[in-house]
Amino acid sequence: MTWPLLLDAALVGSLGLWMAVAVADNWRIPALNRQVLAQVLRLELMERDYPEAFALVADRRVRSERTIDLLFGFVRWAETIAAVLLLGAALLLAAAAAGMAAAGFASVCATLATAFFALVWAGFIIGGNYYCYWYCHQSAQANHFMLLFWGLGVLLVLMR
Repeated sequence: MTWPLLLDAALVGSLGLWMAVAVADNWRIPALNRQVLAQVLRLELMERDYPEAFALVADRRVRSERTIDLLFGFVRWAETIAAVLLLGAALLLAAAAAGMAAAGFASVCATLATAFFALVWAGFIIGGNYYCYWYCHQSAQANHFMLLFWGLGVLLVLMR
């Protein structure tokens, strides 16, 4: 049972390390991603590049800086929690492989943490869809889908 637990630890740990690196920038350099989030919520590029389509959804535009700050804070905390849960679950899986933790408990923690990771990206895709980010932010949408699929792939391995 040791090798499967170590494999699970590596897979979950890689998600956690990726998320930790990503969210570190959201804490150290918040303007980097907050600016893009604000651009999506304000529908700025859509208004500029697709004015006819923008007119159909202009009522969705978020103008409040406070609302944008609150949403960015929510995102930042969700990503932080995901990183902590994933890294903690990876450590538990490694401890279980060494016989120092219950394998069942470690696996449940890893499954829940990985599901949370996937749900973070599903949230971006759903929210982005509402704000039509597929019009002007295709690379962000593609990135969110890739991260969702990565999380789902790890989830499938964990649920074997």
